[in-house]
Amino acid sequence: QGSVMLLLYAALLVQLCSSGRILVYSPSISASHLISNFRIAKTLAEANHQVTIFIPAYSSNTANFKDVVHPNIKTFHMRDISTAFDDYNAQCESAFEEVEFTPISVRYGFEDALITTCDAILKRRNELEFLREMKFDVAFAEQLDTCGLGILRHLGIDNILWISTTQLMEANSYRLGVPQPPSYVPTIEENDNHDVMGFWRRAHNLYMYLLAITIHSYGVEGTTAVFRRHFGHEFPHTGDIAANSSLCFVNSDEQFDLPRPSIWKNIYVGGLGISEPKKLEPSIAAIMEKGKKGVILMSLGTIAPFHALPETAQRDVIAVFERFKDYHFILKISKEDSTTANLVAHLSNVDLLPWLPQSDMLGHPRLRLFIMHGGLNGLMEAAHRAVPVVVIPFFADQFRNGRLVEKRGMGKSILKKELTAKTLGSAVEELLRDDSYKKAAERISQLLKTRPFSAEERLVKWTEFAISNGVLSHLHLEGSRLSTIVYFNLDVIAVASFSLLFLSFILVKTLQFIIVGPALKKKEKKL
Repeated sequence: QGSVMLLLYAALLVQLCSSGRILVYSPSISASHLISNFRIAKTLAEANHQVTIFIPAYSSNTANFKDVVHPNIKTFHMRDISTAFDDYNAQCESAFEEVEFTPISVRYGFEDALITTCDAILKRRNELEFLREMKFDVAFAEQLDTCGLGILRHLGIDNILWISTTQLMEANSYRLGVPQPPSYVPTIEENDNHDVMGFWRRAHNLYMYLLAITIHSYGVEGTTAVFRRHFGHEFPHTGDIAANSSLCFVNSDEQFDLPRPSIWKNIYVGGLGISEPKKLEPSIAAIMEKGKKGVILMSLGTIAPFHALPETAQRDVIAVFERFKDYHFILKISKEDSTTANLVAHLSNVDLLPWLPQSDMLGHPRLRLFIMHGGLNGLMEAAHRAVPVVVIPFFADQFRNGRLVEKRGMGKSILKKELTAKTLGSAVEELLRDDSYKKAAERISQLLKTRPFSAEERLVKWTEFAISNGVLSHLHLEGSRLSTIVYFNLDVIAVASFSLLFLSFILVKTLQFIIVGPALKKKEKKL
């Protein structure tokens, strides 16, 4: 018995020694961002690593979001930091109703909200000191806000793993040293574009590319200024901290996303945490049995719920529900929604739910179609479950995701300004009638399920690689350290152009001297 206990103790000791101490810095910008980061934390915890999640409260909309429950995960919150993000979200709600794309002023407002919140966190930095004492091996931080990168550096953590909760944004790819060619790579934010572009689409994409880099650079510079105001001018630029991150985990998948140039430190982990569908609770399972021909699910996410649509658009959507009586519709609404129930009161083929197990419902055999906002988490779930989608994009990467769906042949995208009972009804009818959309979705699902390494394997193995080997400086791209002029050889081009012009000038003058000179002398002799 003693020898058995000794073996168990030795096994436990080996297990503890092999596990890493990992910090996930996860600002509560939105529910979707928390979901992505929680999936990272849970996956690493299930691989026997000790994970700490630190959540500075940005948006009050996520106040009731449940923490991850796992014996290897500890979660800490910093609450009541600033109202800057709530003020920004209020501004966004009015913008959703008034315009198709988020105005430039609102996008700058997002950066201002991040900067203000970061400053408020640093004023309470003494509350972060317990994290320093935990001696983390690696730490994760988000791409949207370089405040997390600066805080990790302040805490003495050098081995940083960057998280891209969307496809890798232009400014961040540029910062890592691999600028994306706007001739065929559509920008991530506020851009209803795909990878096949004519002249005017390329011109627009170039404009959006330069705009994205300008706006995000404004945020990075502002965040750096905040840190230097608190810690002195010697504090490193937060953009440089990002460029020197060991790895960058991207919430996308090469089998689904549009191809683009990448570097070795970019690790794609799209679809992380999407497991086999679980059995639905009885009340949800009963709803899924309704509808003669099946069920259609509609969810527009948490940031822009159904009641954020203009009233005319809401009525048009409900008219589509009424048109397809042989299908049962499940519409996700927010808890604050007090109007939608009245709009659908006359319909027997509609259920309104404030919460739903979306991933599991997408895996139900009676689900025929998913009408969504184009958020990447939901889109990856639909792709894994082989469900055709109709995308109604609201902001950020959702426009691009809608065109991605069309590119892959698994759905249709309808801009908010084009959303009518006719356009939505036509899209729903086409996807239900034409089997090619379902077949395309099944093809993508097959690719995702049979790829050589799963998202979980990539995350765990590369994180453990970083833990074992420390800062992976050999993966840093020299291009991330170059100025724009040097990176694009603008100085070489300028000198070459000037030299060519100068040589052309000399050549012209020489020809003038050789050809015109003798003629002038003959003319002078005749006179």
